[in-house]
Amino acid sequence: MKRTIGFFIFSILFASVNICSAQGNTGTVGSIEKAQMFLRFDLKNEAKNELINVLFSNAKADDKADSLYLLGTIAFSENKIIQAIDTWKDLIAKYPNSNQAKNVKNHIDELSQVTIEHAETSVNNAIAQLYLSNGDFWSGGKDSTFKIDTSWIPKVDVAIKWYDKVIGEFPKSDSARMAFRDKMRTLLGWQVPGSRADRQYGIKESFSTYMPMLLETFAKFEATFPEDPLLQPFRYQIAQAYWDNKQWAETRKWLNIIIEKSGESDNFYKDLANWRLKKVEY
Repeated sequence: MKRTIGFFIFSILFASVNICSAQGNTGTVGSIEKAQMFLRFDLKNEAKNELINVLFSNAKADDKADSLYLLGTIAFSENKIIQAIDTWKDLIAKYPNSNQAKNVKNHIDELSQVTIEHAETSVNNAIAQLYLSNGDFWSGGKDSTFKIDTSWIPKVDVAIKWYDKVIGEFPKSDSARMAFRDKMRTLLGWQVPGSRADRQYGIKESFSTYMPMLLETFAKFEATFPEDPLLQPFRYQIAQAYWDNKQWAETRKWLNIIIEKSGESDNFYKDLANWRLKKVEY
């Protein structure tokens, strides 16, 4: 549950980052473009230094807004939730008319409500910290995060709602790509290990309900990201789902699509499809 919430909030906030370069401004020390390059190679400390340099330079307001936005996003990715929210509040206060501020403002309340329970808050007052430590000693068995009872809640349908929000609000972005992938994995379904047969989800629970949704989602994914490397693996998962439900004609159809899409190249999924075609029925 925690991972799902974190994924969506991070996707919502990071998807619309407007990368601008401050290096063209005379006298500016720091560059958004350079910071983004640091982030690409997971050099977060270098990226943060670069972004802070932009803030204390004569960069344009848009560049400084980008810097605050990205600094907050980095803090969020590091689970420094309080720091992230404070940084985004600075963004809203200093650059209220920027696109970055408007994007954060729309989600700041949700961030505060949903993620603050996982955050570590620093206490500057030493006496207060002592009192808190004393309380923690006696309440060591308490939960550090809120527990959520998800019984009787349709997990697949609720998950799909959030994936669709990412796809709808940030079309063609990397976040939408991730949402498409996770939505299809969710529709493919799962079974809770060691549970009764009724503890199943997605296609494993109801092929007739979720298979049409999977096919529709795959078609949109393929149209939006026609070169995505996971298209072939998902095609095989669809073929396998038909095979599990003894729908042989559809199984052959999807296996042949895999072979057709592979062209002349020899690859794992083309070879796998050819082997499965030798014995579809069982």
